Amino acid sequence: MNFQNIPFIDAVSQNQPGTIKISSDNQINFQSILEVDCTAVIDDPPMAQPPGSVLPLPRTTLTSPSRIIAEKDAVAAYKKQAPPVLQTGQINDLEKYMDDQLLSNPGGDHYYLDEQKVVSHPKDQESFWGRTGKDVSDAFSNINNFFKDLFFGSEIKYRDQNNQIQEAHQRGCIGSIVDFFKDLGSALSFGAWRPDGETAPQGVVKRAGFFFSKVKEAVLGDLVQGVFGSVIHMGEDIIFAGWNLVETIPDATIGNLKAGERLTTEIFDKGQVSLDYLTDILPGGDAWIRVHSADLKTLEPPILQNLNTPENNAKDSRWNYVRNTPFRKTIETVGSILMDIVSLKFLGKIELFSHERRNKT
Repeated sequence: MNFQNIPFIDAVSQNQPGTIKISSDNQINFQSILEVDCTAVIDDPPMAQPPGSVLPLPRTTLTSPSRIIAEKDAVAAYKKQAPPVLQTGQINDLEKYMDDQLLSNPGGDHYYLDEQKVVSHPKDQESFWGRTGKDVSDAFSNINNFFKDLFFGSEIKYRDQNNQIQEAHQRGCIGSIVDFFKDLGSALSFGAWRPDGETAPQGVVKRAGFFFSKVKEAVLGDLVQGVFGSVIHMGEDIIFAGWNLVETIPDATIGNLKAGERLTTEIFDKGQVSLDYLTDILPGGDAWIRVHSADLKTLEPPILQNLNTPENNAKDSRWNYVRNTPFRKTIETVGSILMDIVSLKFLGKIELFSHERRNKT
C-alpha cells in the first residue's frame, strides 16, 4: 500500500510565523499548522531569574478560535491526503459487497491485486497504454487462475477485521478429487489409515463416529465445496478474462476522455460484481454453500445458520473471506433460493428414461 506524499513547503521560502501556509495546489500544509500551534502556546521567551528566586509558574493560554480552526484544518487535510484504504473506512453494506467481489477476482480498475492495494486515482491509467495494459493484464491473470483452479487452487484477496487486504488459497478441482479419495479411504478403513493426521479412534463407537465424519467431509467438503466450487471458479475465470478483454475497446476509445473513462470503469466494475453474484448463487457456488449450510451441533437449519452468522467469522472458511453483512445475506439468500427453484424446474423437465420404446420402422 503506497501512501500519498504529503507536500511540505520550505520554511525559508515562507518565513512568516503564526500563519498557515498554503501550497501551490491550495493544500493546507501540516508544518505550518504545527507552527501556529507552537506560537499559540509559547507566548514569551524564558527570562533569566536571579539566583535564589522562585521560578514563576509557566504561563498557559486558553485554546484560541484560530487554534481550533487550525486543528480542524489538520484533520481535513489528513483525510484528504490519506491513502485510499483509509478514505473508505466508513462505507455502507453495498460498498463492502462490491469491494469484496472485486478483491476476489482480477478486473477492478482501481484494484491492483498483485500489489494488494486499492488506488483511488491510478496515475498509470491516465494514458492509453496504461488503461488497455491493465485490462490485458487482468485478463491474463484470470486465465492463469483458470489453470490453478483446475489443478490445486488459486489465490484470492480479502479484507480482514482490521480492513487490511490479505491473501488466501482456495481449493482446486484435481486437488479436491485427490482429497475426496483420501477421506473416503480413511472412512472405509474406520481410522486405520489417516492421511490427514487425525488421532486414531479407539473403540467401536468412536470408529463409527470417525467413519460418518470422514464420509461427510468427503461428500460435502471435497465434492460439493471442493470439486463443484472449483468448477464454478474456473467458469468465473473464463468469463472475467473475456470481460476484461472486452473492456479494452471502450478504454481505447471513449476512455481517452475523463467522462468516458469514469463511465467505462463504472459499467465494467459493476458488471463484474453482477457476474460474480450470478456465479456465486449457482448450486455449489460460494454463496449457495453459505445459504445451504447447517450446524448440527446448534441445530441451526440451512438459511438460518447463514442469517445468524456475524459479519466477520474467522473460524469458518465459508465465511472467512467475505463480510457477511445484512445486505449480502439478503441478496445471497434470495438468489440461492430462486436458483434452487429454477434448478428443480429444469431437472423436472429432463426425461431420464424414455416412456416408450421406439420401434424401428
